[in-house]
Amino acid sequence: MFRHLDDHLPVAMGYVPYQKWGKTFELCKALQVGTIFPDLCKPFCGKGGGVCR
Repeated sequence: MFRHLDDHLPVAMGYVPYQKWGKTFELCKALQVGTIFPDLCKPFCGKGGGVCR
């Protein structure tokens, strides 16, 4: 469907900033949320960006 765009669009470039070491979650909280770093805790709130509960 969008193959005609392949010849006209550039390849995407990713940017990953350096992470500074900061405070960390306690082990139990880290296991619940899937990361030890609060800055990386980005829960998925569903379609439309609804409020996470």
